[in-house]
Amino acid sequence: MRELFDFLLDPQTAVVFDIDGVLAVYEFGTHCHSACPDADWETYVRAHDPYASTRPVPEIQHFVCAKGPTRVYACSVAADFEAPGKRDFVLANYDISPDHIRLVESKPQKMGFLQSVADDLALPRNRVALVEDTVKTLDAACEKGFATVHVTSFFGFGNQRPDA
Repeated sequence: MRELFDFLLDPQTAVVFDIDGVLAVYEFGTHCHSACPDADWETYVRAHDPYASTRPVPEIQHFVCAKGPTRVYACSVAADFEAPGKRDFVLANYDISPDHIRLVESKPQKMGFLQSVADDLALPRNRVALVEDTVKTLDAACEKGFATVHVTSFFGFGNQRPDA
């Protein structure tokens, strides 16, 4: 585990976090991860703004602080009605620059964002790490040569650091 965090914290590595289930705890319902069926999600979001009351992940907040803001990004699929809440959540809970937050229309567009991070920073793909909770998305990124990390790797992050 130490080797993974040494790699992620290395100044040459850029880290891109998903939002739902990664930066934001995915607990929108009572005793259920979802607040409503998918067909009712837009109505629910417009009426309740679930991102205003969701919680951040302390281990990831600690990591983002340790990494510093220059090479930390957030990228998530978001419909137009979800985008403001997701963006506001990230800005309120993580030290991630507004121009490092990208909301896309589909999961495949995440790969394009990862490539734009690599291009903008002149990094090889294996120096851009995607932190996700969806294995299929991690698999797609890995197949393209990006570094991949499942969010569960961050459980106990503070215990992995010698200064923690």
